[in-house]
Amino acid sequence: MKLTLVLALLAQANGIYGQAVDANGITLYEKIEEMERQILQPFTLNSLVSPCSNNQNGPPEEQEQTAAQWVRILFHDVITKNVEGPGLGGLDASIGFETDRPENIGQFANITLIQFALFSSVFLSMADLIALGVSDSLATCDQPLARRIPLRVGRIDATRAGPAGVPGPADSLAFAQTAFTRAGFTNSEMIQAVACGHSLGGVHQTNFPDIVPESQKTPENTEGRSTFDSTPNVFDNTGVNEYISGVGLKGGPLVVGANETTRSDLRIFKSDNNVTINAMNTPGSFEQTCLNIFEKMSNTVPSGVTLSAPIVPRPWIMRESHLDLTPLGIVTFQGTISAHGATEPPATASYFYGTEGGGNTGPKTSQTGAAIPIFRNTQIGFGTIKDYAFFDTFNSPTIQTINVQGQYSAPINLNIFLLPSQTFTLPVRDGPGGAVLTNRYLVRAAVKGSLVTAGSTVSATLWYPTTQQGSVVPKIATLITTLTLEKTVGPYKIFKAVIIQPGAVVIFGGAHFFQIKLGTTQTSAKISSIVFNTTCTAPDPSGC
Repeated sequence: MKLTLVLALLAQANGIYGQAVDANGITLYEKIEEMERQILQPFTLNSLVSPCSNNQNGPPEEQEQTAAQWVRILFHDVITKNVEGPGLGGLDASIGFETDRPENIGQFANITLIQFALFSSVFLSMADLIALGVSDSLATCDQPLARRIPLRVGRIDATRAGPAGVPGPADSLAFAQTAFTRAGFTNSEMIQAVACGHSLGGVHQTNFPDIVPESQKTPENTEGRSTFDSTPNVFDNTGVNEYISGVGLKGGPLVVGANETTRSDLRIFKSDNNVTINAMNTPGSFEQTCLNIFEKMSNTVPSGVTLSAPIVPRPWIMRESHLDLTPLGIVTFQGTISAHGATEPPATASYFYGTEGGGNTGPKTSQTGAAIPIFRNTQIGFGTIKDYAFFDTFNSPTIQTINVQGQYSAPINLNIFLLPSQTFTLPVRDGPGGAVLTNRYLVRAAVKGSLVTAGSTVSATLWYPTTQQGSVVPKIATLITTLTLEKTVGPYKIFKAVIIQPGAVVIFGGAHFFQIKLGTTQTSAKISSIVFNTTCTAPDPSGC
């Protein structure tokens, strides 16, 4: 706990925005914090794979399994890496450009990428979200332990397709071994990856009619799924045990299927005389082996990509917070604090505001915490998760930080901030018949008047998702707009601008973020448009 506090304070003292940044101006520290929020926030990715048997994009009788699809996309994206080549490939989301290849048959890739895109933003790449999805899937399906793959962030998305070469059921053992070796995996790791990945889900007759007979289709199984083991909705060693013992499903359709050509799992498992697979035949050895191999796959990235250290969500974090200004010029600060623990966190959160020179404004107490629903708690390995709302009025102009429970610290910049209550999201339909939905924003920001000179420039940066040719994965675009002075309120000057997002809104695009800058000297926090006011109905946006 002391270490996490030191790290947080160091990040603050060094200046988050003084760290090395990516192409969008985002630091690794910001990505880590956003990953923590994704893990602990209700109704993010994990809700789509709870329970483990859930089919998020279709009726139960299809017997598609979202958790299994998320594991599959990791394998299909990573395995075409060439460690001996120019350093391309690995977990880079290039599969978004490769979904029409026969080796990626079915809709699993596009469906999964669209699901992930709903939670995308400038902070996390699609490749980072794929890693998070696999971690969430296994934690949900690994009951009752709910262990997780250690997560890192910093992956960079590809902008074009990578090489082909995903091993399929009909490919030879030599083909599979070559693919795994090229990607940096040993023969034993190939066996582990296949056995672990096939603990969930199965093979669908609609995609592989040469493997699963038509008779497998029933009103309760409309796509004719043939599972790999007898517990397809639990991440466990049942498949390995059934293969070794010759009981139950005996390893599934890729081991004992009628078509000998497509018995790829059998060829792979036997490639070292079953030594590796036998070593996985206890619950403990299976789970640890699988967590290790999935971690290695998740961290197999193109050369030049720097990943963070493994992320362990801090016991206390700020899930969301924002400054604002009343009509009388009084600064307010509100948001949500999140906590988690094996024992239930306290009824309220204690915090204080640090001021210049190392002082503080005295202790404060949040509203009573609310526990997140059960599927967000015990099934994802973080015990009880609580959210605590808070709202404060600032009387001191020297406030610089918020400090929560002595375990979390974050900077506060009272010199410049966006005004959510006076900023509006204005969806507009353009084009013939209003067919195209676009976003317009009326943005207002407060800048401390003493910092504004005759030559000052105040600008707003908008990061937004936009379409990407050849892929369902949106890419993050940047738009910078200059604001103009509108009025003075108390010690602040208010600047505003109408910002029109180029192109149509990406329906599955994820969050929009804004940041305000005063020249190159002052930078506000990044704020999601989800907190903006939306009640303005004026025909001219500038009149809101």
